[in-house]
Amino acid sequence: MARPTCRFALYRRIVCTAIALLFIFGITRVPEVHAAYWDDVYQGFEQFSRLPGDVYQLKESYRQTQEDLEKARNNLEAYQEQNAQLLEQNRKLTDTVTELKNLQTQRDQASHRNKMLIITAIILLAGYFIGIRLLRYGMRRRSGRY
Repeated sequence: MARPTCRFALYRRIVCTAIALLFIFGITRVPEVHAAYWDDVYQGFEQFSRLPGDVYQLKESYRQTQEDLEKARNNLEAYQEQNAQLLEQNRKLTDTVTELKNLQTQRDQASHRNKMLIITAIILLAGYFIGIRLLRYGMRRRSGRY
């Protein structure tokens, strides 16, 4: 019986040795340290040292954007005020045009009434003279002088 335990211990040692050899020779794909490690560290430090400049550029860009936004707001307010003034001016012009149209209509009506009055007066005068002539002609004929 002592023999199987000895064999088990031997197999166990062989398996442990094989696993140790696998780790040592890199069959298990342990990450390797490459020669450019210090370059990567230096580049990381460079990027880290550039961060304040990048942050300053971002702050400057943010400030510029805020200024542009404020200018746009001021322009919008100016446009709104100008729009309100133009609307008021448009309303006044519309009122003026309406008033002028009404005055023109009144003038046209007065002109038409005056024309009709003059035409009526001319017709009445012509009728009067023609009537008087006809009356004289009729009276002469009756009196026998013609």
